[in-house]
Order: sequence, then structure tokens, then C-alpha cells
Amino acid sequence: MEDDHFRNLDFDPKNIPLRHLQTIGLACAAYAQTEDHLQMAIAGCLGVDAELGWAVTSHMTAPLREDVLKSVAEIKLDDLDDLDRLDELISVIKQAADKRNNITHNLWCIDAHTREVFVVKTSARGTVRADVIPMPLPKLREDADFIYQAGIELFRFLSAKNLLPALPPSDRPALPQDQGCAKEAR
Repeated sequence: MEDDHFRNLDFDPKNIPLRHLQTIGLACAAYAQTEDHLQMAIAGCLGVDAELGWAVTSHMTAPLREDVLKSVAEIKLDDLDDLDRLDELISVIKQAADKRNNITHNLWCIDAHTREVFVVKTSARGTVRADVIPMPLPKLREDADFIYQAGIELFRFLSAKNLLPALPPSDRPALPQDQGCAKEAR
């Protein structure tokens, strides 16, 4: 891009077209759902309900969830084809994470003259680099759909293999959330 073209970029997110902003939101919501499906997969392989699964997995990084899922699945699943399929699904989820990161961790802008939308991707590994990358709406929609489908395919696999964790029992006693109250309740 020409140097003076870079000066025409408007970095105010409120000026990004609404359809782009809606699709950015869809991609983020779809990835949150995909992360939850990873958590459900771990709980299902462990044989615990969803609430216990969330207790164990909520603060795990995505790579740690993927590694834990592979470990517990090797113990739970007897069929090598199922393990291969799960590996494929985890690989697709990693690609979805990369697409989500490109959407959420880069700076969005719009050319003030042409109304073209871009992301500015910066890195500083040995040298500083800033790339201005066009992000037309069809490409953004394609990425959001990829992210959504990655999670849905994992969910379908879990459902087919009867690995969806149960909901917590409705009669499970709930302790107060405040630390002081929790100590008093014991």
C-alpha cells in the first residue's frame, strides 16, 4: 500500500460498517461456544457433569484444554478411528482459534475514502512489522462460519459418542459464593 493510503485509515471502531461489526460479534460468540464444547468434551470423557467440568476447565488455556482432551480421550475411547477423528476435530479447532485471534487481536480500520475495511496486524519478533490486510465482509463471514462449524462438529461428535456431560443435579446444594459465608457454612 502507498504511504499516503495508510494516512487515510480511520481507526475508530464506531465507524466500521455495522455488518462487519455484527459478523465480528458472531465470530466471537461462536468461538466462546467452541471453547465450551472443548470443556464439555473433557467433562464427558472424565464422566463428570457439566458443572464439575467447568470447575476443572474454566481457567485452562485453549492449548491446555486440547492437550487434556487428547489425554482423557485416549483413556475413555476404545476405537482408534474415534481418536483419529477427535484429533482432526482438534486440529480444525486450532485453525478456528487462529481465525478468531485474527479477528479479535488485530486493529480494525476503514479507509476514509474507499470505505474498504482492514485489519492491521502487528508483530515484534526480532523486528517490528505492521501489515494492513483487507477484510472484506465475505471473507469475515467465511471465517465466522468456519469458527462456528468447528465447534458444532465437535458437539456432533460428542453427541454421537454419548460423551455430552449431564447437567448438574437440581438438588446439588449451592454454597454461598462469598468466601466468608462459605467458611461459616462449613
